[in-house]
Amino acid sequence: MNAEKKSARTRGLRDVATVQTRLTRATPSNRTQAVSRFARLENERTRLLRELEAWSARRTEAERMLAKVDEELATMRTMLLDAPASPPREAQAPRRRRERDEPAATPTAHSHALIEY
Repeated sequence: MNAEKKSARTRGLRDVATVQTRLTRATPSNRTQAVSRFARLENERTRLLRELEAWSARRTEAERMLAKVDEELATMRTMLLDAPASPPREAQAPRRRRERDEPAATPTAHSHALIEY
């Protein structure tokens, strides 16, 4: 082991044991307490499973709504900019840099549009 003494940690209010922490951290001393603890843990497990299922359902709904908005944005982009609809973000390939230094092409009137909200 290390010969150095460990520095004493400053204790605060978070270290004070409350009645609730004593109850939850204590080992059951008889069968009745063990059965009660088991029942509480099963109820907590059931509650957490319900919560997880609700989150999953909400995520699925949010993904569906996002796809709908992306579809409408693509339609609006086509209508406003007279440009082809862009593919979904996941399908875009990364851009590559030019190997030669060529002068940039002059932008045309239809290449950029200012959209104000």
